Amino acid sequence: MKKLTLLFLSILFCATYTLQAQKAFSGEIVFETRIEGTDDPNLLSALENVTTTVSVLGNKSMSVMKLEGITMAQVWDGDKGTAAQVVEITGMGKFYKKWNAEQHKERLKLNEFSFSYKDEYRDILGYKCQKVVVTITNLEDDSESEKILYVTKELGTAKLNGADLPGLDGFPLITLTPLREYCEECAMTMVATKITQKKIKEVDFLLPDDAKNIDDDPDLREMFKGSGLFE
Repeated sequence: MKKLTLLFLSILFCATYTLQAQKAFSGEIVFETRIEGTDDPNLLSALENVTTTVSVLGNKSMSVMKLEGITMAQVWDGDKGTAAQVVEITGMGKFYKKWNAEQHKERLKLNEFSFSYKDEYRDILGYKCQKVVVTITNLEDDSESEKILYVTKELGTAKLNGADLPGLDGFPLITLTPLREYCEECAMTMVATKITQKKIKEVDFLLPDDAKNIDDDPDLREMFKGSGLFE
């Protein structure tokens, strides 16, 4: 079950952390995550009652999710092209890792992204959203994975698309990620349930003073190696 949780964490942030649009937006978008296409109680319970909140200020965004004693916050600065991730584990403390612009490009260099925009639309919380099929090709072994998004160009800002799906035109209010390794029809679906325009402060994007940088401690790097939390 632990491996399932870590996989979902990794996919979740990959799916959530991509914003791009034509005008600035300041506010919060709340997402509900669920597993569809299966009756397996282990899969269904893995993401039960999980919500993700994405805060946006200009060209900055932060995604926060809590799951089974773990809180994850991922920060993206679209102007600088930098990223950071903070993980708080109950009983252990807070830990973080930062990537500058070059390091972030290095994270993405082995993947190629293509986007197919379909003539299919859905209304989500009053926003007209277009269907987009995303194909991600692993350049090391030529394997492919796919996501289905419904995106709107009415939210976000133009530089918030480079975190995980560079080149995406639009803010995804629905993200469907197939989980065929568990069953043929299984999919993890993230759906926006609330959008609130509000003032977001610059200080909200600062890393906590009491968090430990895993790059400063070889033991911490080894502890988190292979966990998927800081990759």
